[in-house]
Parts: sequence; structure tokens; C-alpha cells
Amino acid sequence: MILSRLLTVLGRGALTIFLLQFLIRPQEVVAQPNGAELFANNCASCHKIHEDLVGPALKGIEQRRDQAWLLKWIRNSQAVIASGDPYAVKLYEKWNKSVMSAFDWSDEEIIAVLAYIKEEGAKAPVAAASPADGGGAGSDGNSGGGSGEFTSLTLWVVLFAAGIIILLLSLLQRQYRLLYEERLATGRIPQSELRQFGWTLRPKPLHLVGGGLTLILVSGVGWGVDMASNIGIQQGYQPTQPIAFSHELHAGAHEIACTYCHTGAERGKSATIPSVNVCMNCHNQIKKESPEIKKILTAYETNTPIEWVRIHNLPDFGYFNHYQHYKVAGIQCQKCHGPIEKMAEVYQHSQLTMGWCINCHRETKVNLDNGYYQQVHGNSEAFKQAVADKGLTIANLGGLDCAKCHY
Repeated sequence: MILSRLLTVLGRGALTIFLLQFLIRPQEVVAQPNGAELFANNCASCHKIHEDLVGPALKGIEQRRDQAWLLKWIRNSQAVIASGDPYAVKLYEKWNKSVMSAFDWSDEEIIAVLAYIKEEGAKAPVAAASPADGGGAGSDGNSGGGSGEFTSLTLWVVLFAAGIIILLLSLLQRQYRLLYEERLATGRIPQSELRQFGWTLRPKPLHLVGGGLTLILVSGVGWGVDMASNIGIQQGYQPTQPIAFSHELHAGAHEIACTYCHTGAERGKSATIPSVNVCMNCHNQIKKESPEIKKILTAYETNTPIEWVRIHNLPDFGYFNHYQHYKVAGIQCQKCHGPIEKMAEVYQHSQLTMGWCINCHRETKVNLDNGYYQQVHGNSEAFKQAVADKGLTIANLGGLDCAKCHY
């Protein structure tokens, strides 16, 4: 009775708390949500707040130029440059004459973006992950606890072993049956004992059921091991994207550098997914009548981000830094992503498991031309010896340490 009442009270309390979460939910206040959204969808591919990217850092822009100038610049920077404005011309020349897209925004939208920039500029910058911070452990990180080599072969091996065991037991039972019949014929042991011995050898329904359940259990364990060993491994994953973008056409036929769209690979941890604004750098003039390009134009005109489906998903507990691998180590994109320039539709080429990354650290020779390793590891005796042996790998520099990827 007491236990029943206690469970009733706990159940009512849990239900009350669940309902209160919906009835008395605090309202979150987000500063300038419209400005943040506009910036993320249109500006973030070329600009950061605290550091330069394709264009200059935007912190303090409201102090460098007045609002009227910024309104004209954001709407049509080329018109401001053509007018001979000294500051605009100097800025254009400094940034290699990169053309900034024109934005047909209202004053309120531009002011919202400027307010967002001012607010973010007042915050302390987030430190970018540097090569010395430890990343290169190469776990772009899928979970796969080991080498990721378990396949459905595991299940077949278990089933084969179970079959061998059943066969051996059957042969053993047959030998005992022959022994029983021989002793029964010769009368070498009392009849009562022979009957008891023979009864134990006769197959019973319980034996058959037990054998069947054992086979099912062994098969289930094999299947479970096989499935568990493949958790997080998405090799071959090829989702349907909202727009039929072809890397074979862009990176292959037109030889557009990967970092033109994925600018973060040269500067930080994530390679980043390009915004609509990056697509519009070309497609505001090229193939505007294509049905797929019209989807991009619609997204741009309605200020709606394209919902690309992420293909290479990494666990939170695994650290991977694109800058450290691409810029410092000189690893090409194809090393992990496969022949991306030949993919009409991108899929996950590599396993990206822990074992896969560790093997790469063991086999890949260190690129000594960039000077980074000389500066950081040059005084290490192990480094000098490895260089002398012409066999310096990431493993020689602590690339197998757990803390390199899991910190």
C-alpha cells in the first residue's frame, strides 16, 4: 500500500513538472535575431567579426564609416567604387578587387546586420584552434572503436563455429550409441545400467529445443557484435541533396578550388558549408534559367538558407582540425574525401574511424617544408633522429596520444 501511494505521488509529480515545462516556459531573448540570420546566410562566407577572411574583419565597422555610407556600400559596393570614393577604392584595391555582392535590403535589415556586428564585436573573440593545440590526431572522428574492419563476415564466422560444434556433438552422440549397442549385444554390463545409459543418449524434445535456442542465441550474439562494431561507420553514405550540385562539374571540369567554397579549411577547425551568397558570386549571371539554379536564386531572394544534408558527420568527442591537416600538413582533400572532383553526387568515401585515422598517422610522412615542425619540434632528439632516418611520421610526434583527439 505504501509503495503504491509513493509511486502515485511520484507519477503525479513527474506529470506536473512535464506540463509546467510547456505552460511556464521562459521566453528566450535573442539580440537582433534578424541581423544574425542575415549575416549567417549572406555575409559569413566572406567575413568574420574579429579576423580577416575573404574580406576584412568587421569589428568596429560602425566607427570606421558612418551609417549612410554603409547603407550605400552594402546595397551596391561597385557603385560606390565607381563614384570615386577614396575609401571605397582603397578598400577594393587592398582586397585584390574582390567583388562584393549587392544586397537589395531595406534600411531596417542593414541596420539589424550592423547592430549584430557591433554586438558580436564587443564580445571577446573565440580563440582559433592552432596547430600547437594538439589536433592532428586525425579522428575526423567517427566513433568506430578500433580499426572498423568488422563486417557481416563476423556473423558467418560465428554461425560456422556453431555448426561445427553441433556436428561434433552429433558425432559424439553417435559413438556413444554404437558403444551402447555393442555392450547391449555382448552383455558386458548389467541390463538395467545399459537401459539407463541408452536412455540418456536418445534425443529428447528438450534437447532439440535447447539446441535450437543455443543456435539462435549464438547467432544473435554474432549479429549483435557485427552491428555494434559498425555503429557510427557511414562509409558509402550518399543522401539526396535539396539541389543537384555536381562536384564533378565544379571541382573537376571547371577546376574550382575546394577552398573557394569551403573557406574554413584554410583557417579553422571546420571546412564550413558555403552560404547562398557564395553560389551567387557566379550564378547571378551564369545559367540563371536552369531549374536547379532557380532554387538558389529563390533561396537568395527569400533570404532562406539551403538545407544541405551533411555527409561527413563526426562525434563530439573526436577533435579534428581542417587547418592543421590541410594548411600545415599539406594533406589534400582527396586523402580523406576520395576523388571528389569525379563525384557527380558526393558520398562518404573513407571509413573515418579511429583505426583508419591512426593508420594514417603511422604511415603518412611529415611535411617538413612549412617550417612549423622545425620550430615546434626541432630541438627534440626523437625528431632529429626521425629526420635523419627519413621516416618522420605523425606517430613520431605524439600523433597516437589519446589526448590529441580526445581532450
